[in-house]
Amino acid sequence: MILAAAVTAGLTASSASAQAPFCNLEGASYKCEYGITERSLPFGEEKFVIGTDGAVWTNYSEDKGGWYSLDGFATSQVFIEGENTGNNFHTTIVVLGGDGKPWARERPYLGANWTPWVPAPRPR
Repeated sequence: MILAAAVTAGLTASSASAQAPFCNLEGASYKCEYGITERSLPFGEEKFVIGTDGAVWTNYSEDKGGWYSLDGFATSQVFIEGENTGNNFHTTIVVLGGDGKPWARERPYLGANWTPWVPAPRPR
């Protein structure tokens, strides 16, 4: 997926970003310093990490498809701002981008596509 340059400008890599030690989880390498963000969903857990490429990666244990990149460039852990509404499992994730500003992506319901990255309020 190609995102508009104006929207993703804050999610580009910074040459000043420090090299972080990497950890492994279920076949994926991620930046240890940002940890793993987990969310319980029907039939399993959804996990979010910041990959070695700086992008946000997700894995839903029920999906069996492995890790999926949500692109971008994050300089923080992943914060989950979305809440379950009825049975749709609406999810909003927020990270700090390479510009130090918060960026968000949304999935309106489980199984839906994620929206593009957009500027967001600071994560809680």
